[in-house]
Amino acid sequence: MSTQRKYSLILMGVAMLAVPAVCSAAPISLIAGDGFGTSSFNAAGQWDSVAAPTAGNDYFNATFLLRTPPDGGDYTFAGDSLTITGAGLAAGANNEALMWKGSGTTSIITVANLTIDGGQLRHGQGSGDTFTLAGDLTVGANGANIATQGGMIINANLIGSDTIRILDAGNTEAARLITIGSGLNTFTGDIELFGSAADRSRILLADNANLNFVIGASGVNNSVFGTGTATFDGDFAFDLSGAGMTIGDSWSIASADSQSFGATFSVAGFTDLGNDTWSFDNGGPSYLFDESSATLSVIPEPGTLALVMLGFAGLVARARQRRA
Repeated sequence: MSTQRKYSLILMGVAMLAVPAVCSAAPISLIAGDGFGTSSFNAAGQWDSVAAPTAGNDYFNATFLLRTPPDGGDYTFAGDSLTITGAGLAAGANNEALMWKGSGTTSIITVANLTIDGGQLRHGQGSGDTFTLAGDLTVGANGANIATQGGMIINANLIGSDTIRILDAGNTEAARLITIGSGLNTFTGDIELFGSAADRSRILLADNANLNFVIGASGVNNSVFGTGTATFDGDFAFDLSGAGMTIGDSWSIASADSQSFGATFSVAGFTDLGNDTWSFDNGGPSYLFDESSATLSVIPEPGTLALVMLGFAGLVARARQRRA
């Protein structure tokens, strides 16, 4: 090997040693909560990195309050992810939260990978202001609390399988409504309405948005329940892969104090029978969803049911003949 070639290889080795190793970024956390009129959402604020959020980093509120900017603009969180932690399912709104402090009705806050794990998502403005969340929202192992003082539209895709608790809105204003707007939700947990009265905890499943229910043995499933008002204009999707198949098995899907199904409601893969009922022929016993009770149940397959009814009609006819 020539002397020049040897020197070139040595220089290349030295250069490689001089380049620092590439490591995954350390998590970045708040060290204090945002005060009135301030925001760390897009600024150095209270982050322990003393820098505004940037791509390549994961951010945590560390149970402190993170406010969005106090104006009507649209903002996108610049970090790779944001995790809001707290003590778990709560009885009321608190400051272990991502709090929207915008204004107006058109503001959109986008977080590509938002996780609420025991913390809260809060609308902290007036009843005439609307907060829209876009991106992805994962419910962590300690559940997620959602509290609103006005309109909240969750267009973020809901992910996870733990409980979402919709907290008391503070009064009975109809504007204090939480709308689930995504049609790409994979969430399979419970939704608990936690108002002190039916009109103080409100949710709307918007047209073409979806909720998923995993059906197990009779009575085993996730559901929407509690003290509140639920309106379903979107779509229910039932995972029947592990569902009971014994005639008479049943599952309560929704049991809010006040609930209703709109004209655009549907059940994915089921046939609309009219009279607010939907059926799915499983090649044996069939599944029937009844809007009036918000209950899914196993019934005889349509052919068998028809024969049973025909036989019953024959028995009635014979009994009448004997009496004649």
